[in-house]
This record gives sequence, C-alpha cells and structure tokens, in this order.
Amino acid sequence: MTSSKQMEIWDPHFHLWDVSENSLSGHDSSQLFAPKGNPVYSWDLYEQDMLEAGSGFEHNGGAFVEAVSVCHVGKTGDGFAAACLAETNWVSKQLDNSNKCYIIVSSASLEDYNAGKILAQRAENTLVRGIRQIMNYEPSWPRNEQLGDLLGNPKWRKGYAELKNHSLSYDLQLNPHQFRDAVRLVEKHQEIPVIIGHLGSPTLDDLTAKKDVYWNGLKAFSEQEKTYIKISMLSYIDKNWEQNSLVQETVLRVIDLFGIDRCFFGSNFPVENHFGWNADRLYKAFVSLVDGQYKKEDQRKLFSENAKKAYRTETIQL
Repeated sequence: MTSSKQMEIWDPHFHLWDVSENSLSGHDSSQLFAPKGNPVYSWDLYEQDMLEAGSGFEHNGGAFVEAVSVCHVGKTGDGFAAACLAETNWVSKQLDNSNKCYIIVSSASLEDYNAGKILAQRAENTLVRGIRQIMNYEPSWPRNEQLGDLLGNPKWRKGYAELKNHSLSYDLQLNPHQFRDAVRLVEKHQEIPVIIGHLGSPTLDDLTAKKDVYWNGLKAFSEQEKTYIKISMLSYIDKNWEQNSLVQETVLRVIDLFGIDRCFFGSNFPVENHFGWNADRLYKAFVSLVDGQYKKEDQRKLFSENAKKAYRTETIQL
C-alpha cells in the first residue's frame, strides 16, 4: 500500500527478455543485450531495479512492452508470428510470479495475411491490453530496413483496423517525419486507443532544425481524443538529458499540449539502465521535470494514474 508520503509508480514501459542460448522466450541475442551480463532479465530483476527509485516511491506494477519487433531480422510469416507468441507466453509466466499489477503489450505483424486470427489469439490472454510493432523508418529500426514504411502498406493498415475487433490498443513507436501519415490513420480509426512511445522518438535535430515537423505532428496527435503519450527514452535525445534545458522545455510543452490526463512517465528498463540510468537517477530526474510545475495530485497522474487508465487495469484480477 502506497503511503501518503510516497509517490506510486505504475511503469507503463518496461521489458523482460531471455537471450540465453536455449531461450524459449522468442527473443534474439543478436539484437538484445544481456543486462549487467545476465542473459535473462526476469521479473524479479526488474522489480529489484525499480526498488532503487528509493523510499519516496512505491512501485506497484506496469506495462510490459514487447521487444520482439526488433528481433529476427529477415524472418516473416509463421516463423516470426511464433516468436511473438512465445514472448507473450514466456512473459505471462514471469508475471504470474509477482503480486503487483501488470499488463502486457504484445507484438504481431499487422501486415500478416493472418493478422485477424493472430490478434484474436493474443486477446485470449487476459493480460494482453495492446499491440506494439516498431514503426521507425529512415532512420530504421532493425526489421524495418526490409519491411519498409509500414504506414504506407495497405496490408498493414488492414491489420491495424482489426485491433478494434479485439478491444486492443496500439503502442505507436515511430519517427517524427512519420507523424502526418500516422495521424491520418488514427483519425480514420478513432475507436482504437493509441499510446505514442518515447515522446515520438525525437532526436536533438528533430527538436531544433526540424522542430516544425515534430510540433505540428504532435499537435495533430493531441487533437485525437484517445491518443496518449509516454515520457520515456529521453536518453535518445541526450544521454545526459537531465542537464539539457531543451528536454525539460520539450516535456513541459508536450504535457501542456496533450493535457495532464494523457501523459505518463515510463522507465524503459532495462534499456535506460544499460545507458547509465538506474531508477534512483531516473526518477529523481523525472521529479525535477515537474516539481514546482504541477501540484501533487497531477504528479500522481503522471507517475501512475494516467497509465493505469490508458491500459485499463481496473479489469485485472490480482
């Protein structure tokens, strides 16, 4: 139970994986690292990492987000679909060991001819609340060099439309120059909740020389009622972002744009941990972004309450 002096953390973006030699988790050691030299980043190691946030915080769960959509470059069809399902099944067993409140954002290739059946299978798992398939193209994340710009793929768009039939949200990770096409898709399917990952993956260049593309796109997203945004992976902008005033200005402007009820902080562990951001450093930096800017009630929304609503945790039986 969170005390009145503690800030609850419900972490809407973390990963677990197994890249050991005989892994059954669907993960790929050629794309994913072994955190602190351990090839299995399990539920208990994640929870231990979150304890480092300190006594001012109480970590009560979160959203596991898939990592397979960067894995198995070149593999498509049934073979890749099997890896996505293996991850969901392995993570479900991991999270069964904890008494905290967790949900799963699984993965699927929405361009697959069988996308509807695949999504129906995911929805059978009561922890699965949504789907993520990394979209970043040019610069491209590993699988998208081959797959191309999925937003322009009619088969992928047909698969995206299937999400509504299974009450699944979509975690949207993409580059700022893709925002315009993505907004058009979201406008067409307004019944599908969308959670933008990692502030929309901006680089410093996107926030300076290309800032109009970034901000015009985010403004269009913010006008979609069921679109939320995660404040996470800020090290992608600057590895020492807590010292960069532009990052703070960006975060505050994003919150102002979307409103206090549609934004939330995420750890992105173990990735951020890998780049020198343990929970103590990370959550102190998050607090410094908003302390004095927002009252405690609104800060609680950013650290837990908004994310729990976005991922519909009220239906989970613990």
